[in-house]
Amino acid sequence: MQALGKLLIAAVLLPLLIIGGVLVFGTTKAEPVAWNPPPMPSLTSGPYANNDLLKDAQVFGTYNLLQPESIAPGPDGLLYTGMNTGEIVRFDPEKMQVLDGPQKSPQTTPFDLISNTKGRPLGMVFHPEGFLVVADAIKGLLKVSLQGETTVLSTESEGLPFRFVDDVAVSADGRYAYFSDASSKFDLNNYVLDVLEHAGNGRLLQYDFQTGETKTLLSGLQFANGVTLSKEGDYLLMTETADYQIIRYWLEGDKAGTSDVFIDSLPGFPDNIRTDADGNYWLAIPSLRDPLLDSLADKPALRKAMAKLLNHVEFPIKPHAMALAINPQGTVIANLQAQKAGDYYYYITQVTPFNGKLYFGSVHINGVATISNPLGQ
Repeated sequence: MQALGKLLIAAVLLPLLIIGGVLVFGTTKAEPVAWNPPPMPSLTSGPYANNDLLKDAQVFGTYNLLQPESIAPGPDGLLYTGMNTGEIVRFDPEKMQVLDGPQKSPQTTPFDLISNTKGRPLGMVFHPEGFLVVADAIKGLLKVSLQGETTVLSTESEGLPFRFVDDVAVSADGRYAYFSDASSKFDLNNYVLDVLEHAGNGRLLQYDFQTGETKTLLSGLQFANGVTLSKEGDYLLMTETADYQIIRYWLEGDKAGTSDVFIDSLPGFPDNIRTDADGNYWLAIPSLRDPLLDSLADKPALRKAMAKLLNHVEFPIKPHAMALAINPQGTVIANLQAQKAGDYYYYITQVTPFNGKLYFGSVHINGVATISNPLGQ
């Protein structure tokens, strides 16, 4: 019994000693800054009230669509996505399941390989001339033809290299690409450290297809993420993930070149955002806000200790699926949630409206989920 007692004590003390050693002797590049988060909105009533509207979503391609973060409708009626292998593929939304073979439906979705960027393709959209413009977290801003030719368009702005190119939108006339560099300090594998640091390492950028020049429109952003243009093209929206808000950057009119807050105090970390045919915006919320993280906002020393621990353990993500539709006035007009969509799918990083349905991608989960569009498009 005495030996058992010593063993139990050792089992308790050893993890504490290891954690203590990490906190004292561990290192991190994160230098957290104190900040004041907005109040957490209610999840029991109001526009973000919990529901199960996504629980019946269908999930396809869990075997071979590997973490498809972004989905772009093509001019050929097919859907295009990028995977964690660097591959860009296309698939037919009307034929998303294989009815026979070793991997039974709906685990496998038939697709055609378009290209491999040798990086990590994230946000992508089509240029009016018919090629893909891809935000690759590793390679930068890319042009990918449907014949598989990949061209690097931009890797830096004003002498500061990109570390995490995240999402992109293209103007209707094809002149400009607007894209985000989530962090100029932390890369894809260390993105949580940027959120913990909260030092404003993100940028909103503009690429000129005529001149090949890249210019910084906004800097000092808290994890610059999803980008989309308004239906009229007079402004663009960009999600500021670590500040739980969407900012608006004006491209035309008296406010051109200025920015303001489109919607704030979101219930989670906003990711990609897309504009539908009516001018509304579909926003992906991959995970809800973490009460512990918010409570440490004004305690940079404790957040630095947490950053050291994250060198050795992974930050826990609670399964949740959430998608919001927001009208041009900044009002939430649709709120779709589930603990896990389709009993499997969560951590939604993009909502793509297409032909009367919504298609969901995820940077962490395999497969594509889909459900009827409640707005009827």
